[in-house]
Amino acid sequence: MDIGIIRPYEVEYNPEDVVDLENAIRSLGHRVRRVYIDMVGVRLGRGGISYYQLVGRSNYEEINIAGAVLRHIGVIKDFEQFSHRLWVIRSIELSGVYVMNPVMNWLIASDKFSSLMLLAKHGLPVPDTVVSENMFVGYNTVKEFGKAVVKQIRGAMGFGVFQVDDADVAMHIFSYLVNLNKPIYVQRYLDKVGNGDYRVVVVGNEVIGAEFRKGISWKSNVAQGAKPEPAKVTSELHELALKSIEVLGLDYGGVDIAETKDGYFILEINPTMSWQGFKRATGINPAMHIVNYLVSKLRR
Repeated sequence: MDIGIIRPYEVEYNPEDVVDLENAIRSLGHRVRRVYIDMVGVRLGRGGISYYQLVGRSNYEEINIAGAVLRHIGVIKDFEQFSHRLWVIRSIELSGVYVMNPVMNWLIASDKFSSLMLLAKHGLPVPDTVVSENMFVGYNTVKEFGKAVVKQIRGAMGFGVFQVDDADVAMHIFSYLVNLNKPIYVQRYLDKVGNGDYRVVVVGNEVIGAEFRKGISWKSNVAQGAKPEPAKVTSELHELALKSIEVLGLDYGGVDIAETKDGYFILEINPTMSWQGFKRATGINPAMHIVNYLVSKLRR
């Protein structure tokens, strides 16, 4: 069968992970179809929904796939483009193609605000967090927390994340965000055991492994220099990871969990995680697990 990998043509996003997925698809005897979300045309009419992909400048080919893995929707420049790309993927789903992760679930999980809101609603441990468009709300929150972290709601890899312990310094950050029409996301700083956090990788209903990302600074992202090490999955880590994936309705994901003197806290869920650090640390390639799980769903 033909299995697609959905990503933008405009940028190579996590290319090593894409190569792993393509190799896994071929090793199982299936064909790889590269679906570039920014090259897709969707046709609507009495016949229903159909979609195709531009090849060159004037040639089109029908996208005929049994299932697909969603990797990313690309660099977004405004809300209309963001909305359009979401609905392009949704149109593919509506035509009968199973996409992992389903795009609406991916949307929630990739947004720190909405994902933590759902986790908190289900009683899972998340850090004290305040979200607002008002910089005085942010200012008072930093005064309350004493030491805080300011993040982008849709950021990744630890870029653009600030640690602040002075509300007046933080006010300059909030003023900048408000002038860009960006929301303010403030989280209580966690003193993490071992100066790092865990990434627990879940595919289907199975925890396939975990890494501990030991930071060289207060950040524990591998992209920021953290060293990935193999980690034992305790019963509590196992339960938190599985429950997080279940609550967000994901097929697979990386669950980032910090351990503190007050217990574990779920930091965020990554529905299109990069796994090269995890693979080096554990020797486990999530791509084969992801493709196997997708194929098993398609055969049901």
